[in-house]
Amino acid sequence: MDKSEIFQKMINAWLNKDDDEFLSVLTEDVLYTECYGAQYSGKDECEKWFIHWNKPVCNQVKSWPVENYYCDGVVGFFTWTFTCVYEGEESVFDGCSLVKFRDDLICEIQEFEQKHEKFRPYKRRK
Repeated sequence: MDKSEIFQKMINAWLNKDDDEFLSVLTEDVLYTECYGAQYSGKDECEKWFIHWNKPVCNQVKSWPVENYYCDGVVGFFTWTFTCVYEGEESVFDGCSLVKFRDDLICEIQEFEQKHEKFRPYKRRK
């Protein structure tokens, strides 16, 4: 399995609320840092977060398409758009994940966010 398939498997786990699939792509000592600063160290913390986030029926990752990616032997960069409903509120944002791999598993993820709506403050007006 190549690195992009491993990352896609993690995304599919969120889309399907499948904790076993989510955990299957992580190393025991994984470090996952969300874009707003929360960190989960180790599979146990990641599992608690995943179950807590997905337990309410109304919480749902609606879509998470990867637009671009680059992977070498141990590091991958993935750009994506994330759409979810969390605690009754829908949100959409663009982001980038810096992912480190070890033995075909994810050992670290750092997520970065940017607003989905773009604007051009210096666009030339005709």
